[in-house]
Amino acid sequence: MKKFIPIAILLIFSCTTKDVQQNLSISSEIDTSIVTIGDVILYSIILEGIGNKFALIDPFETPEAMELRRLDVSQIKNGYLNELQFVFWDTGRFTIPAIEVAILNPDSTLKMKMRTDLQNIIVVSSTDPTMAGAMKPVKDPLPVSRPIEWKIILLISTLFLTLAIMVWLSIKYRKEKLIGPPKNIKPQPDEIAIEKLNALRMNSKENLDLKEFYVQISYILREYVEHSLFLKTLEMTTGDIKSLDNILPFSDEEMKAWLTLLERSDLIKYAKMMPENNIYTQDLTTAEDFIQSTIPYWKLVEPSSA
Repeated sequence: MKKFIPIAILLIFSCTTKDVQQNLSISSEIDTSIVTIGDVILYSIILEGIGNKFALIDPFETPEAMELRRLDVSQIKNGYLNELQFVFWDTGRFTIPAIEVAILNPDSTLKMKMRTDLQNIIVVSSTDPTMAGAMKPVKDPLPVSRPIEWKIILLISTLFLTLAIMVWLSIKYRKEKLIGPPKNIKPQPDEIAIEKLNALRMNSKENLDLKEFYVQISYILREYVEHSLFLKTLEMTTGDIKSLDNILPFSDEEMKAWLTLLERSDLIKYAKMMPENNIYTQDLTTAEDFIQSTIPYWKLVEPSSA
């Protein structure tokens, strides 16, 4: 499975869907529904009526034959726009999955989550233009001949052989025990958080927006604590989290590091404070250290062999 992209908000071309709540509206659209292998599909999502709020796209999975080629983010009037370019490497019918967008209040608390609709794509072969919708030429009727006897015998033999193999396989796998861990295990909260921080580091090297950077780092740490300790930290302010000092299992140093990041994020968002040079790189390292050091509080960690 391919990875998600942790950002978003997008634009309109053909098939459009809308999910509206209060003054917020989300729209998604593709520029075409039928393409050939290797063609680029433009998929757009636009979020309007967001005001002073922020929006983040949760990770999403794509089919194996589907590749995310490029992602462009831009801000529009009273909203955000994300444009994604997809390429398919196999023929058939595919579905671009629903993308979930988290709407955040200015203090990085979660206001709501909105979801785009599924988008269906038909991918055809570039060497067969008739598959793109054109009608195939009419062929002459084929002559009908009576089947030869040995063909009937071969078909019956093949049928019995197939049934025998199916019976043998059912008996074999009924007795054997399944070995190995189950597949498609859902990622743990620490894995999701570290993956998002790595993506944030890569994006900050190309186009650094300090305000957006600290919005995301605040959201990632709140989401990690909520999913690992089952506390509604996404809906809490920094002051509310500070009041949980006696409830959270973290040490004083860990709480101090986390609260320092949250308070710096609030100052940059509200007071438009400019941080010291390159301190954002130290804050990324601090966030990663906080996640790694707090894993034993909620997950059983195997001791490392000496």
